[in-house]
Amino acid sequence: MTTPEPRLSMPRSSFAIAMKDYTFIRPGIAVIVSAATLVVALIFGLDLIASLRHAAATVSHGARATRTLHHYNAGLEVWRRMATSTDPVSRRADVAARRDSIRGALRTQIAALAGSLENPIDHDLAQTVLEGLAEAAGIKAREAMIVLLAHQDAALFDAAATAARGVQLAALLLALTILAAGMLVVPMAWLYIRYKRGATIEVQV
Repeated sequence: MTTPEPRLSMPRSSFAIAMKDYTFIRPGIAVIVSAATLVVALIFGLDLIASLRHAAATVSHGARATRTLHHYNAGLEVWRRMATSTDPVSRRADVAARRDSIRGALRTQIAALAGSLENPIDHDLAQTVLEGLAEAAGIKAREAMIVLLAHQDAALFDAAATAARGVQLAALLLALTILAAGMLVVPMAWLYIRYKRGATIEVQV
């Protein structure tokens, strides 16, 4: 009967030797906890990217629409004052022509804006403004314009709230990343560097 040859053990790597001094928690548990933390951080990070992208698009579109609407609202107020003025000068042909020119420009501009509005409520309000321009006093157009401006301002406030939520997610993401690094990456890296430095000193001696 032959005696079986003893099995040769594989030499341990320098990293495995260094990890014998890792006494915080069991390395396997540290790896699992850190991996789970990084997965959660990844999910929050993707949510953060989507939220900030949506907020940026909303702010960009809302800012352009609000600036345009304020410009049109100013023109609408000028037209209304000219249309409702009792001053005899307002009956002159040149004043009437300028008033009609302003109304025509507003119709063209607001019609183009209505076609670019994705929200059906905003689109209907823009159409109401167009209908109100056919009235002599333009009261209906003014009321619809005020509501339309309020809707755009509300969209900007919603975008600001989304950006605030993004800041909270960023803080949570940073905290999770620090937790994962503090539990596993930094201690293990420090132990490995310390081991390698000690091995280098022993070789030099």
